[in-house]
Amino acid sequence: MPSGQQVGPASRAEDRHLGKAVRRYLMCVVAGAALVLVFIPSQVATVLGAVALAVYLALSCRQFGIGTWVPVLLSLAVLVMALVSEVPAALFWQAIDRMLFLSALIAILGTLRAAAAQAREVDQAGLYLTRQPTSRRYLAMTFGGQLFGVLINFGGLAVLLDVAKRASQTEQTLRLPPEAREARLKRMTLAVIRGFSLIALWSPFGFATNAILLAIPTLAYTDFGPIGFAMSFLLVAIGWGLDRWEGGRFRRMGLPSPRPPPGSWIGAVVMLAHVIALGACVFVLQDVTALSFQQALIVVVPCYAIFWSAVAARDDPGGSSGGVVRAARATVTRLSELGPEVGVFASAGFLPVLMIALVPVDDLGVAIAELNLAPQLLAPCLGLCVVAFAMVGMNPIITASLLGAAVSQMALPGLSEAAIALAIMGGWAAAIGLSPFITTIGISSSIVGRSPVRIGLVWNGVYGLLSLTACFVVLEGLMAAGII
Repeated sequence: MPSGQQVGPASRAEDRHLGKAVRRYLMCVVAGAALVLVFIPSQVATVLGAVALAVYLALSCRQFGIGTWVPVLLSLAVLVMALVSEVPAALFWQAIDRMLFLSALIAILGTLRAAAAQAREVDQAGLYLTRQPTSRRYLAMTFGGQLFGVLINFGGLAVLLDVAKRASQTEQTLRLPPEAREARLKRMTLAVIRGFSLIALWSPFGFATNAILLAIPTLAYTDFGPIGFAMSFLLVAIGWGLDRWEGGRFRRMGLPSPRPPPGSWIGAVVMLAHVIALGACVFVLQDVTALSFQQALIVVVPCYAIFWSAVAARDDPGGSSGGVVRAARATVTRLSELGPEVGVFASAGFLPVLMIALVPVDDLGVAIAELNLAPQLLAPCLGLCVVAFAMVGMNPIITASLLGAAVSQMALPGLSEAAIALAIMGGWAAAIGLSPFITTIGISSSIVGRSPVRIGLVWNGVYGLLSLTACFVVLEGLMAAGII
């Protein structure tokens, strides 16, 4: 018995280690299959990737929360219904291809995060943004939240929030009154979250954009991306106004204002250059080849990450090759912990294709048309649905994928595909800064040490409502003017 008690924990630890290794290899197969499918339409690669993904999710199910179980179980239910209803085989292949793409996308974007972990400019930019004087801090951190979010997604959110948290614990900050310390932490946290949420409106590398483009294949990024980018400045102005209003009483106290370290601005410039270069590579590859926007993205991202890792580590002892190896190892290591996110994203790719085949879309479109609702009323309803479902735990990528695919196929008079996309993305941008069930708020809560409800609903509630209203007002104006 004593020896058994000693072996038991070691055996369980070995099993866990083996399980992680298996999940990593399976996710590598999924990503590899998705990359093969970019260049070669292969049912063999599709089946191999689908089997690997199914086993990966089965082995990862202990990581699932309610936000993952709901879409995964819904996907299984829809799969059974589609089989019983004898849905054409071509739709099953299409659903699996989209499922593999979105699952691979979240894994492949991790390569940028691994590269950024070695880049000095990331730390420099973080310090430059978070140590701005109070009068410029909100704008700096909001744009920084977008900049970091575009490049390294949730990793960028975590980096900036961690720097903000440490800034609130410096000796100079600890000398401030408790109320001022809490207000500073709140304002810095909200600036980062709001900036991060704005990438849902325009980022060509973001999950929102790619989910919409997959759900509405006839829509081009240029149909809505530039408009979303312009809208993001309006929301920045709203957030800045709220921040200035809240900080008014502290400005009268004459509190000391921080200053960024000398030369740290270089890091911010380099990060901006990375975003521009990465975007240019994707658009150029799309333009000079037959690849779609999403295909170009999934090809360019790992290549750029390799380049970035090599450049970032060129002066390290291991040189550029050592940097690439470290980035690859870090990327693969994280694959075993992506189960919840992969479950949600796989469902978002799979569900819309088959649900459209099961739901009588034409009849539903006729029923909605008979209600004689103006397009200006229908569009905001789409965004409100995204927010409402997010508040009960449904990830926006699921809601956006389903709504985008269904409503676009209804071809409702006066409701363009661009209007559908912007309405959904406006709701998405508001939801990820409000719902305590969304990953953005969960990560923020764990770093700054405040509850998700406090951060999302109490701290950010007013901004969320104002930003959603502003998006809808702009949308209504664009539709009335016939621009979209």
